[in-house]
Amino acid sequence: MTLKQKISTKSLLCYFVIVIIFAVTRMLSAFGVFSALGQDAEYIFNVVIQLGVLFGLSVLLFSGLTKNKIKDTFKFFGYKKISLKAVLIAIAIGIVVYFLNVFVSSFFNTILSLFGYSSTSSSVTLTSYPFWLFLVNVLVSAVLPGICEETAHRGMLLKGTMGLGQKQALILSSLLFGFMHMNIEQFFYATLIGFLVGYLAIICDSIYPAMIIHFMNNFLSTFMGYSSFNHLGFENILNGFNVVLQRSFILGLLLIVIFMVGLGMLLKVLVKMLFKETTVKNMANLQDRLIKQIQKENYIKELEQTANNQQVETQYTISFDQFDRLYKQNNVELGLMSDIEKQTLNEPPCKTTLFAKFLLAGIFVVAVGVTIFTFVWGVI
Repeated sequence: MTLKQKISTKSLLCYFVIVIIFAVTRMLSAFGVFSALGQDAEYIFNVVIQLGVLFGLSVLLFSGLTKNKIKDTFKFFGYKKISLKAVLIAIAIGIVVYFLNVFVSSFFNTILSLFGYSSTSSSVTLTSYPFWLFLVNVLVSAVLPGICEETAHRGMLLKGTMGLGQKQALILSSLLFGFMHMNIEQFFYATLIGFLVGYLAIICDSIYPAMIIHFMNNFLSTFMGYSSFNHLGFENILNGFNVVLQRSFILGLLLIVIFMVGLGMLLKVLVKMLFKETTVKNMANLQDRLIKQIQKENYIKELEQTANNQQVETQYTISFDQFDRLYKQNNVELGLMSDIEKQTLNEPPCKTTLFAKFLLAGIFVVAVGVTIFTFVWGVI
């Protein structure tokens, strides 16, 4: 068994444990067990799930199984710093994703309603919605999911299964991110968002853009709920489309299509900007270091040749082995590569082990089963 196979198998084992815990809690929640404990207990429970299960198990269990230091695990998961400009671009992408998400979720919820589905999610009736409660909701619904859910999916699961191939890892992590919500209403848009942020995590070689986008999407959703309850007026941005749809379905639909196309084009531009500010910029810095290092080595070689009364031969090109050695050395010096990545760098893509296939089958059976249950529960 290659190291890549071991890493992917252990990542799936960690995720299997997380899915089982999630499935049990999701079923208990569907039958109102946690709602009976009151709103405060529900908040505490969500914090424990996010920090203890998604974040804690992903980091600690993965580190234990792979016998790696926690610091190196974070680096392997993609905890690599980005510039302030990259942060601002990611925030802009998060805003665009939120509005696209609203339309996508509305579309799929309309389709579900055609099958007789109605939402079964329990909601607490509020008599007041003070600002402090809004901040609590932001922490529980935006900050923690942005960090913890991304650590589990774009960190452990995506990076852990990368040995199977980038495309396979991206599709797998996106689907499981959708199914992890174990709610038919959230599956569709969560899968699409998972694919986008997973793609960005790969091309940017950092998990931070995914975290920021995830946070912004959830934050705006929470803020719109707060604005609607307190009649701040921000929710009218989206309510306007519903008004137009009620007056003229064709005109409203046309406006929505135009709006979505415009947002899609803007998203494409922002993704390119983020790629240039992260990967392209890092590559440029690395290239500068390589050139300086090569020039230094050539200069030292020329001095040695002069000292030994040898003919000075200026080397303008380098061999692939020399470039590969310098590239890896500089990646390590810049902190762009974890110990796990260094060990698996020269290994080819691996095949899924039998045990990993068993784990993967179990994950999908549990996650898909509970998701289908939520649909059936909503129909009956």
